[in-house]
Amino acid sequence: MTLDALQINLSLPTVGPSETLPARVHAILEQAIIDGRFEPESRIHADDLAAHFGVSRIPVREALRSLHEAGWVEIRPRYGVRVRSRDPLELDDLFEFRAEVERTVARFAAERRDEDDLAAFAEIVESSRVARDAHDLETLDANGLRLYATLRAAAKNAVMAESSVSLEKRARFYYVTIANDLGLDWTYVHERVVDFIRAGDGIAAGDLIHDHILKTGQQTRELLFR
Repeated sequence: MTLDALQINLSLPTVGPSETLPARVHAILEQAIIDGRFEPESRIHADDLAAHFGVSRIPVREALRSLHEAGWVEIRPRYGVRVRSRDPLELDDLFEFRAEVERTVARFAAERRDEDDLAAFAEIVESSRVARDAHDLETLDANGLRLYATLRAAAKNAVMAESSVSLEKRARFYYVTIANDLGLDWTYVHERVVDFIRAGDGIAAGDLIHDHILKTGQQTRELLFR
């Protein structure tokens, strides 16, 4: 697969005053790995990336080192840089732990949500209903991410939100390529979670999202490693 086929773009003007070029390259490559545009165990060549982005090799190499430290790529002498592999045992541990974290996020969200949070939830639910009727999978996927982001905002705990985001990225690395095979039942689960959040029932919201994430992990394992 060529870099052009990956549709990864880097525009230097988008690098803000608080963001370094290596950090921007890291973010773009991390997202490409999570989204499956770089396949697991595929080679990544720093020189090709530098030419594609129109930058020197230095920020690309720094970005690859930070991706290695974050666990997204492997760097070995005479082996080069490769995207990490998928591991069924890690998948089990990951979804088990994420289910527990998101249970607490949902409970906090039900207890701490304000009117702005409720309005955001309502907009997501309505948008998802329209998208589901139109079988608009791209919008449904985006709304799924928005739901978890809104739960984090409503929970009002920055440390827990940071953990949730990290786990979400790692889980997405596993399920994104088979997401369309998971059906649309999860959209109804999200609606029920929002209903419990509105009612202030944190236990019910947390238990539902916990069980949903565990089920998604089981389905993902079956589809990826069958």
